[in-house]
Amino acid sequence: MIGVAAVLVIVSSGYAEPSAFETVRSAPQFAIGGMGEAGVMTSTELAMRKLRDGPHAEEQLRTLLREATPEGQMYALFALRQLNSRDYHALSQPYRHSSVVITREDGCIIHQQAISDTVEWIDEWATKSKSWEKKRPNQSMKPTRPLQENLSKFAMTPSRGLSLSR
Repeated sequence: MIGVAAVLVIVSSGYAEPSAFETVRSAPQFAIGGMGEAGVMTSTELAMRKLRDGPHAEEQLRTLLREATPEGQMYALFALRQLNSRDYHALSQPYRHSSVVITREDGCIIHQQAISDTVEWIDEWATKSKSWEKKRPNQSMKPTRPLQENLSKFAMTPSRGLSLSR
């Protein structure tokens, strides 16, 4: 009985995790892929994926197109594109001429972008990024590249610290 009371206190005090629907509905920015220096996926993108891959996905995503923040609407449109919804182009049409500006996050860069430009990006990248999910589901979203600098130019001396060697 005490365990049930503790759960009720947590839920009623606002500490419960919001539903995936609510997370996307209230999205403050639109960000797909790894974000920040660590390349971490946002909780909103994870929530969008949960909706997209869950039961009644299209119904919930269509509701988000009506009820979500403009950024949340872009998540819904992105997921509908990934699902290859037969009426995606009709659903996306009102956004194609919209001058409403949203907050976008691309890696480490946060910027403002017109929804019409975001829809063009969704058209190009939504299905490509879903294919990446299938190929690399458990790998970091952060891109890696070989170290290009020649580190042999640097030498360390105990008394001087880091210095260039000749």
